[in-house]
Amino acid sequence: MKRAGPYEGRPIFGGGPTQSGQALIYGMFVLIGSLTALFFLFNTGQLSSEKTKLVNTADAVAYSAGVMHARALNFDAYNNRALVANEVLVAQLVSLSSWAQYAKTHAENLPSVFPECIDQSGEGAAFGATFNYGPLYAAMCYLTVQFASVEIQRVADLIPDLTRVVLDEVEANKSAIQAAQLLLHAPLYFQEIRGAVMQQVADKNYAGDGTVSVEPVNTLQPGSATVLTDDWENFTQRSTGDERVRLAEVAKIAAYSDKFVKERNWDAKALLPPFWEWKCLLQNKKNSVKRRGGTELISLDEWKAEDTESFWRVRNSGGFFSTRCSESERPIAEGEQRVFPPGLEADTSAAYLGGSPSTNPQAHGLASSTAWTNYSGLPSFYELTPEWLANPDPRLTFAVRLVRNAATVRTSDGASPIASSEHLNRFDTNLANGVMAAMATSEVYFERPWFNTGDDTYTTGDATYVVTKNQYAVNSGNPDTREIGSLFNPYWQIRLVPNRAADIANVRTLQGLQP
Repeated sequence: MKRAGPYEGRPIFGGGPTQSGQALIYGMFVLIGSLTALFFLFNTGQLSSEKTKLVNTADAVAYSAGVMHARALNFDAYNNRALVANEVLVAQLVSLSSWAQYAKTHAENLPSVFPECIDQSGEGAAFGATFNYGPLYAAMCYLTVQFASVEIQRVADLIPDLTRVVLDEVEANKSAIQAAQLLLHAPLYFQEIRGAVMQQVADKNYAGDGTVSVEPVNTLQPGSATVLTDDWENFTQRSTGDERVRLAEVAKIAAYSDKFVKERNWDAKALLPPFWEWKCLLQNKKNSVKRRGGTELISLDEWKAEDTESFWRVRNSGGFFSTRCSESERPIAEGEQRVFPPGLEADTSAAYLGGSPSTNPQAHGLASSTAWTNYSGLPSFYELTPEWLANPDPRLTFAVRLVRNAATVRTSDGASPIASSEHLNRFDTNLANGVMAAMATSEVYFERPWFNTGDDTYTTGDATYVVTKNQYAVNSGNPDTREIGSLFNPYWQIRLVPNRAADIANVRTLQGLQP
């Protein structure tokens, strides 16, 4: 009888006995480890996402604040330019009023000073051109006396009153500009608006995702115990009183770009010396009409304009054997206009006024007018502080810190939906001081826009460089010229920059970390 073997009647798989149920325990450990790693990965991803979002939001907030700074500085620059434009208009108004008064007296006095112009045939004016004043003046003298004297006087009477009315509008405009600047720089006014804008930007980035707080980074001013929230507080200052010299310089440069304001001068010389003044004939000295005029800013609160015209006649002087030939003045016309605030009349004795006082002293002595006192003088204005104005590269830097509380962060121990689960142990993210924070810094700098206005190339060794000049450099004739920032030019721009070491140390301290 045959004995059955040990595996007889059993199915054979792979040639060996089956081991069912032994790998389940190992698989459970692997599954638990995988779930733990997945849970850890979830928290890490959430933390990374939260940090990235907070950093991006901080950049957006800092940049928004920087845009406000740049716009505020450009607003000041445009306002300062408007104030300068007002002063230029004041200079033009007093110049026009003075010229009108001069034109009136000129039309009145021409017939008595040069009676030859009354001759309707024009022969008298031609004679005067030969021996008194030249052909152009002869034509003007003849046409004025014959056809335009009354009309000139009528129009000239209207101009001073009209210009004074315009001056009232200039003063109203100036007051409105100054009020706008004062409001912008009122204590904490700008900072309050900026804070609201920054918080709005942050809230928009976190809409429906919890709260985030925004705060400027406080730092100590270098070498001082003064705490600064940002450079805005120490970047500009109001210039009043004697500090208005800078505005006066800019206003004079702008006003004198109009040649009619700066100097109104010309000479009309006779074609020939008078032969009856034989000594002057030997020296080739001629009769002439000298017209002088100009407008000037006196001190900081008065504009003065003056226009004079005199006939300078050469004549024999000295004994018969003397060759001396002198000139004598006969005033023809004069006009003057002054504007200054009540009680602030300045000493104008040293004013140049286009050379009128020195060239035509008698006519200058006759020039007088009723001064306008509806003028407030040069206005106060805002400019960079002296320290920043002396800096060749002024920059307004601002750092901002954004904070999210641990309870609002979307991690397993924060605002994640799984945080409320009773079956999961939450991982402690251990945020420093219980908050997640990010910092960003914006910087406002001055740079005039660059234009492709004739690139310069130069070669150094084997390298050739192309330098694009800006319009200021082209106009100055010096390609190396660089315009320095001030609040008279609206070219303030914005960019993000690396955080300052002092700000980083301050933020670390706020979060309970070592600086």
